[in-house]
Amino acid sequence: MKKILIISILSIGFIFNSNAQQWIEKSSCDKDASAIVNESIEHLANLEHLMAIGMARAALVVDKDCECAKLVLAAAASNNKDWGSRSAKLQKINTNSLNGIEKAWFMLLSTPNENFQAAAKKAVAMHPNSPLINWLNTPYNDMKAMKKFVSKFPANSASAHNAIAYSQARAGNYEAAYSSLFKSLTIHQGPNALDSQAEIAAMEGDYQKAVDSQLKAYDYAPFASPYQPKLRTYWRNLNKENLIKGLKQAQINVQQAIEDQNLEEWKKYITEDVKLTSGDSSLTEFYEQTDERFLEKRNFKWNNFDLRDIEVNFSPDMTMAVLTFYASGDYTLNETNENVDYSTRASAVWIATNSGWKMTHANWAPFGGSGIPK
Repeated sequence: MKKILIISILSIGFIFNSNAQQWIEKSSCDKDASAIVNESIEHLANLEHLMAIGMARAALVVDKDCECAKLVLAAAASNNKDWGSRSAKLQKINTNSLNGIEKAWFMLLSTPNENFQAAAKKAVAMHPNSPLINWLNTPYNDMKAMKKFVSKFPANSASAHNAIAYSQARAGNYEAAYSSLFKSLTIHQGPNALDSQAEIAAMEGDYQKAVDSQLKAYDYAPFASPYQPKLRTYWRNLNKENLIKGLKQAQINVQQAIEDQNLEEWKKYITEDVKLTSGDSSLTEFYEQTDERFLEKRNFKWNNFDLRDIEVNFSPDMTMAVLTFYASGDYTLNETNENVDYSTRASAVWIATNSGWKMTHANWAPFGGSGIPK
């Protein structure tokens, strides 16, 4: 029953997909597993490795001797000599059961990076009509080679169209880039092309389109999705003006909490996950801000304090913001009742967390006046 259910869900749709072209004909797997493993290779070629792994494992449930599925698992694994598992996965493959193309793939997966290009050319010479071997010999940043692959293997060229789209976008031809992505999605329905469409929209500055496309990629499987980080980045870019307003107000609120020594209010803007370091305008050493230090008795009293000219600059991934600003005012020394004019420049680092933006660093220095007393 289990085998019948998996075949019904996974295999039949692939067999009758009119757009599909086999990456490997007559693989080392039975008919049903072969349909599944070819779809797995399609996901692998389109940089959807987690989906490829799932499909490969499904093929092994249908046919435990599907050695081609084991090749997919090895290809998706790292070849790092210190911690990667590709070598161990390759050792579990029964090479006697592989066909000629599968053996060529096995050879390429076993080849060190520095020798790969020569080995790939040799494999193509032996299997000139194999879409898989030709794809492995097609450099991702070589647009001439990509277009040649599209011409020779149109039904396997979803990832090639994707690569071409990036080249067109970098040249400023966004209309052509979106057209290439449409071709990619027509051949292969998967999240990677949607992710690419979002990235190209962001390159164009259209963050609404970027969010819309990335949401579709994210929707494939939201839990622990590799598409979530960029979705957040695009959403924050789309809402940058509101984020800037919010951070400026948060900086003002932080300073008011410091003046009032309002610990409850202060803690709204910091996180226990990252210690807050600070450098005062007294130009003493940097220190870690603690509750005790925050509530220490001061040797002066603020009369007035104003922040101005707050500028907000985000990191490219929109997970960090650096605020720069100026402050002026005056305070009275407790011992002498002397009034001191205060003028400083300052900066603060804020990070995005699951509970909002939090300040992790601040630095103050005298600027056209005095800082706080030591």
